[in-house]
Amino acid sequence: MTPDLSVVIPTFNRASSLQPLLDALMSQDTGGVTYEVIIVDNNSCDGTRDVVERAIARGTPAPLRYVHEPRQGVSYARNTGVAHARSSRIAFLDDDGLPVETWVAEISRALDEHPEVDCIGGRVRPIWRTPPPSWLTAAHAGPVALQDRPQPAYVDRDHAAACLLTANLACRREAFDSVGGFSPAYPRNQDREFEMRLWRAGRRGLYLPIADVHVEVPPERLTKTYHRRWQAATGHYHAIMRYRDTLSPSGGMVEPGYYRTFLGVPRFLYRECAGHLRGWIRAALTGRADERFHHETRLWYYVSFFRTRWATILAADPRPLKNPRQLSSA
Repeated sequence: MTPDLSVVIPTFNRASSLQPLLDALMSQDTGGVTYEVIIVDNNSCDGTRDVVERAIARGTPAPLRYVHEPRQGVSYARNTGVAHARSSRIAFLDDDGLPVETWVAEISRALDEHPEVDCIGGRVRPIWRTPPPSWLTAAHAGPVALQDRPQPAYVDRDHAAACLLTANLACRREAFDSVGGFSPAYPRNQDREFEMRLWRAGRRGLYLPIADVHVEVPPERLTKTYHRRWQAATGHYHAIMRYRDTLSPSGGMVEPGYYRTFLGVPRFLYRECAGHLRGWIRAALTGRADERFHHETRLWYYVSFFRTRWATILAADPRPLKNPRQLSSA
């Protein structure tokens, strides 16, 4: 029978965290909702396949399938999972998440109750094995991949600033297929780029503070080096997808040419960068180390954004830089 929901989980060398996730998914209180789980192995070499096959051999209350995707990249893996899914409603989880026992039921009910939207995003909440540092404020939620806003909010062409994280996202297949799925050209920020295409096509999303997924925050994401590199990589991909160029001050999407530019960069971004530079100087002079680091991370973002655009303009080549890692490790 066709299940009510297909759950797609891409994985790469996370065998140790995969078993707790499978346990959480196979002990769901679904309230009658039928579902299947598809594990997409993206070339793991750590026993991932054995973990899944042992679970299948033991027997599971919901169908569990193993799929191998040889093309490296989470976008390839997610698209392959969707291709193997039997339901018209696809839910995505990351391989290090732990959904609450009512997750399947809550996601399915939200899709039923909101036929006006094409995708639903739920909460992603932290498990702190290591106490977070003092400088890790809400302004740094992006690098640790959390999503815990208290109020529901539509995300669409008129409200495009927010991003629904693929760590807890459900999408109707028809909308997914209409824009061609996730782009393998984006090893980072693929969820935002995918959603920007949805909003341009007139689709709608909705964030709801429901269906919690808990994620253990790795210690490496609590280092300043990681946050600097994350901001640099994000600036690079935002420059390629023209994310900031297509957002109005109110967060709605605008057409190309809306902003005046200099060297391919909207001029307001230079002003924002200058504001953070002044903030960094003030914080440094007054000894406010946490505030100074916040401004520093934003400066990494802008410098990476500018370098990507300038390199494209100066090379007279519309293609993006070939090696974005050199920006994130600079």
